[in-house]
Amino acid sequence: MNKDIHDKEENFFTEEIKTDNDNKQIIRFIGLVLANWYWFVFCGLLGLAFAFFFLKYQVPTYNVHAKLLVSDDKKGSVLGEASALADLSGMMGAKSSVDNEVEVLLTGDLMREMVLAEKAYITYGKVGVFKDEPLLMAPYTLEVKSDLEQITEGLILRIKTLKDDRLELSNSDTTFVVEIDKSFVIKKVGTLQLSRNTNVPLEKEKDYRVGINSIRKTVERFQEIFKAQVTNKLVSTIDLSLQTTLPVRGEKCLQTLINKYVELNLNDKNVVADSTLSFIRARLEKITDELAGVEDRISGYKRNTQLSDISEQSKLLLQNSADYVKKIAEIETQLAGLDAIASYLSDIQNPRVVPSSVIPADMAFNSLINRYNELVLQRERLLMANTEDNPLVKNISQQIAGVRQDMVANVSSSRELLQLAKQSQQQLANQVTSQITQVPTIERGYIDLARLQQIKQAQYIFLQEKWEETAIGRTANVSNSKLIDSPKAEELPFAPRKKIVLTFGLFLGLAVPLGLLAAKNLLNLRVQSIEDIEQHNKLPILGFISHSENAGQVVVSENSRSPIAEQFRAMRTNLEFSLRGGNRILFTSSMSGEGKSYVALNLAVSLALLGKKVLIMELDLRKPSITAKLGLAAGKGFSHYVVRPDIRVEEIIMPSGAHPNVHLIQAGAIPPNPAELLISDRAATLMAELHQRYDYILMDAPPVGLVTDAQLLARYADICLYLVRQGFTYKDQLLIPNDLVSKNKIKPIQLVVNDIPTKSSYYSNYGYGYGYGYGYGYGNYGNMDDNKSWWQFWKK
Repeated sequence: MNKDIHDKEENFFTEEIKTDNDNKQIIRFIGLVLANWYWFVFCGLLGLAFAFFFLKYQVPTYNVHAKLLVSDDKKGSVLGEASALADLSGMMGAKSSVDNEVEVLLTGDLMREMVLAEKAYITYGKVGVFKDEPLLMAPYTLEVKSDLEQITEGLILRIKTLKDDRLELSNSDTTFVVEIDKSFVIKKVGTLQLSRNTNVPLEKEKDYRVGINSIRKTVERFQEIFKAQVTNKLVSTIDLSLQTTLPVRGEKCLQTLINKYVELNLNDKNVVADSTLSFIRARLEKITDELAGVEDRISGYKRNTQLSDISEQSKLLLQNSADYVKKIAEIETQLAGLDAIASYLSDIQNPRVVPSSVIPADMAFNSLINRYNELVLQRERLLMANTEDNPLVKNISQQIAGVRQDMVANVSSSRELLQLAKQSQQQLANQVTSQITQVPTIERGYIDLARLQQIKQAQYIFLQEKWEETAIGRTANVSNSKLIDSPKAEELPFAPRKKIVLTFGLFLGLAVPLGLLAAKNLLNLRVQSIEDIEQHNKLPILGFISHSENAGQVVVSENSRSPIAEQFRAMRTNLEFSLRGGNRILFTSSMSGEGKSYVALNLAVSLALLGKKVLIMELDLRKPSITAKLGLAAGKGFSHYVVRPDIRVEEIIMPSGAHPNVHLIQAGAIPPNPAELLISDRAATLMAELHQRYDYILMDAPPVGLVTDAQLLARYADICLYLVRQGFTYKDQLLIPNDLVSKNKIKPIQLVVNDIPTKSSYYSNYGYGYGYGYGYGYGNYGNMDDNKSWWQFWKK
């Protein structure tokens, strides 16, 4: 469990550090942007200017919209397609649908009809300063006198009005003069003619242009800018749109396209109707001949068989037979009713009500039934309050018995009469049946002929009706599509959108410096921030030294309150804790030019201001620089002392000139073997003696990244200060001091970051990066004079 808690805490701190690094990156990026705000303002305004001029050179494009309502059998139709041919077999072709009509509208043939009708292959315009203004009509009209198919290449001509009814036509390739109303020939275009259009006023100081293109390319261009699509799947409407630079022309072209589509649709219907009429006419002629032949056969058949009206005779026999059967059924129904009454009358002890109207024609029997039923009901009412021994009940019972006997006798007599009537009707029915079976066989042949006649006659009547319906429908044919919203152009242009273009120009202008800054930061291999040092280094940082515009090498003085002087004082304070009683300080770096001598000199002066005796040793025996920076003459130095035993220490120690308490030991003559001199016994003796004489000894060594001299001098040092110069030291070179410490070659090592910009820097302006209490962050306080120009943004 403790392990889990530890893991959670570790993950928490890891995530917190990661989040903190992310926040630092964001703050650093914001600081970078704000530090260079003037570039963003300049590039943003430049982007807006480019967008403005782009809009000036662009011709606005408008959308023209229209809407069609199509008769679609699947989605319902309000146009009412009542086809007279609907009952015919389906040879009329497929029914109309919205999707099919969309495909028809998008066909190239239909678009070609519109292009030819509107002469859309010819365009006009007025030449302007920034852009040409498209015109519906120009002062001059171009006519093509040759075959339109001869136009194989597009051509745009600039028209300039000359004197004597002459015009100068020109393009990028040629210039020639033509006369008004005179034909001229252009290769790959054909014979053309320009005439004056008096409906349009002519501005002689203006030039005009006329363009002509091939029919095929014009159709393809219109197909690209034309759209036809179904609004949604629940309705049968089609939305049409056309993009154009001239709204009036776009509306006319779209209207013409719709008209051509309606004409094509109506023509298809007329073609189908004409084809149907032709088919019906041919069928009528054939059916008429067949019907006449059948009627001639019937007349001959009757004449040969001497028959009058066989059908009427047959109908009469069948009617009589049906009547007899009906009467027999009625008699059987009456017999069944009498049997039911007899069953009711058979129960003497419990008389029941008898159904009435069994034999409607026998009024006497029906009256007996009514009388019997009244007595039965009266008896039942008496029994509700009396017993059967009551005289009244007995009297009623006797009356019921008398009526029952009369009814039984009547039922018996009626049954006999009905049986006799049934036998009589059955005999008659048998006779009629016998007559029907005796119909001559020749009648069947007549019936076959009559049936054939009816079939032919029905076909003839049907075709005649369809002929009339089709002929009427042919004259009243309408298109299955209806224009419900006429072509209208939008008030605002579709492109270019001013707000979008200006916004894009602004963002593009802002993106340029942003991209350059990001690319510069990404591609920069040198140390630019504290993050670069932290990512490649684990050693502590002793101090930070800002950039100085001062021409002198020594910027620290007794009365100095500049930011750099305070930074050296802060580094001096940190150094006292790091030395831990020692006094020998070694200065080195990765390569030359990182400011070892500069930092050593100013740190020495800063230590001297405390009243300490400080010695600077110029131990870069290969390329000494301190003497030259202090403006001193070269004299005896370290190499002389080591090589010549007769030279005493006092002979090589000299005033530095930077401060009375700061002394200098020069490098001396450049030896051929500097490494051997640094580790000689006499060098060790010198170091021991100087250690006793001075409070602080500062040794300026060669770059450790180039030679091993610094490693050899480390034996004499209590601490090594490793110089890192911002914008100069490579990030990979930070691995050198860490490797020296890990391998115990030089130890201990602390870093000093040098040459940090104090102006036009996102670190200095926003207090981020080098603000760890080392005296950095004073801005323009004190004697700091930063005259760096704003345009030096890219220089580090």
